[in-house]
This record gives sequence, structure tokens and C-alpha cells, in this order.
Amino acid sequence: MSGERGTPSTPGPGTSSAGNLAGTDVVLLRTPDRAGPMAAELRARGAHVRLLPLIDFQRPADTEPVSAGLRGLGQGEFDWIILTSATTVQALSAAAEPLGVPFAELCGGTRVAAVGAGTSRALEAAGICVDLMPAQDQSARGLAALWPAPGPGRNRIFLPQADIANPFLRTALSGAGWDVLAVPAYETVDYPAPGDLQVSPRGKTAETDLLTPPDYRAWASARPEGTGAHAVVVTSPSTARRFVRGALQPGTSLLVAIGDPTAAALRDLGHPAAATARHPTPAGIADAVHAAMTALDLHDVPNPDPEGREQP
Repeated sequence: MSGERGTPSTPGPGTSSAGNLAGTDVVLLRTPDRAGPMAAELRARGAHVRLLPLIDFQRPADTEPVSAGLRGLGQGEFDWIILTSATTVQALSAAAEPLGVPFAELCGGTRVAAVGAGTSRALEAAGICVDLMPAQDQSARGLAALWPAPGPGRNRIFLPQADIANPFLRTALSGAGWDVLAVPAYETVDYPAPGDLQVSPRGKTAETDLLTPPDYRAWASARPEGTGAHAVVVTSPSTARRFVRGALQPGTSLLVAIGDPTAAALRDLGHPAAATARHPTPAGIADAVHAAMTALDLHDVPNPDPEGREQP
């Protein structure tokens, strides 16, 4: 049931309906400290939420590239800094501590671009204003489409990302004539990351059940007949790979992708998403879960003419 019926359209912003997921089981592939807003939105619509954290984040083994980039940022060597996730903001805030200068101060005088509302909120919490962010296509692709042409001068961009980040943004902006310094700000590892290497301290745990991969496999296999499929929200390409490799129980779940890169990863793994969120926000994810479950209900309507005879 992992999307073999295709990917339905998901509702746009403002179309969510309270209670439209009543009784639905939803598994989020997120750590407790990062699942709060998404879990709250799903619970507000009536879903029963469980967490299955598969990836975590830690500081890079070699911290000098990101430290050097931050020193250059503080010295005004860049025209722009681009932040593509809230985790990057947390990682840079942690990396700035040994320099003795807050990350927000290092950004002073440099224009800031962001991808996604979560990244924008993290920057705002750190005291940093965002100068450019795509409103509709909240992705690296959307930011690249908005990016200005280089002008006279150095045209330098500081691009700190995950160690496994897709090179699309660096390649697109370099191809457009910008000088892009891309450095690993953090590493993606299996959950849980070692306590002394975490990008940030653990936040408040979401009020929901926490599963390990063996727990999930046992739960998915033992669900009573007639309870219907459950939804699994896949939150990144690396999460998709870990889920399919170590937890997926074929035929038991509908996979919902947080965005197009994750949906592409699921297709490549042979388990296409049943729905893809148009916006990587709590409401956008909940809308996509609802679209996937609605499509399942429509396809599960019994055929009134099982032998395929034409109706008069």
C-alpha cells in the first residue's frame, strides 16, 4: 500500500479541516524534539500519532571548514548566507560558540536567504532577519528560481548544509555566476546521535508514542484486520532510505512525502508516495495525509459489478 495507486493532489494552503483525520494512525519519522508542531497539527485533526525516529544530527568530524566560513562571515566576506533548514541554524549557532561571537552578530551586514517556514522561524528565534525566501515552492529549487543575477563585485555566497545535502543549489548558483562556498555544517547519522556530539540539546518530547524499528514492524504487522492502512510521514531522502531498508512492512502503510526530493527518493526505492505535501509545513503535511487516506477510501469502494458486466 506504499503508493501504488499514484500521488493525488493535496489541498492548498487554507483548505485544512479540523477533525478530517479522526481515527487515523500516523507515524512520523522524526525525533521527539523536532516533531512537536507537526504532531500537534495531526492530533488537532483527530489523528493518533506515533514517532519513529531514524536519523539524528551531530557536529561534523572536521569543524574547521564551517568555523572558517563563520569567521569569514563575521569579517564581511560574503554577500549572502543561505540557510536551508532549522537544523543548519542550530548547527551554526553551536559552531559560533567557540568563536565567542553569537551567530546573529556574525550575520550582521550579510543578506540572509532561507528555505522553508521552519528555517525562517529558527532564524527569527536567533535574532536574524530573512531577506529572501520562496513563498510558494519552499525548496532549493524554489530559491534558485528567485535568486538574483550576479552584479559587479565578488558575488560570494556562504552555503552551510548537511554533509549529505543535494548539490543542486550549489551547482545552480555556481552555474549562474556566483562564487559559492559550500561546507558541511552537520552530519546525518542513525538515531540517536551520541549525546556529546548532538547539534543541539534535546527539546521537549512530543506527547506521543515513541517507536524503534523493531517496535514499528511488530505494531504494523499486528494491527487488527479492518483497521485500514496507516500513514507514514517520510521527512527526507535519507529518512526514506533508512525506513525502506530497516522498517518498512510492505502492504501495511501509505507513505506521505514531505516534498518532491523525498518523493523522488521513495520512487527510486520502489515505494512511491501515496501523496506529497505541497508545502513542508504542519498543515501541508496533514493535508497530504488526508489526501492519501481519501484516495485509499475512494479506491477501496467495492465494485458493484465484480464480473465486469456493463450496467444498463
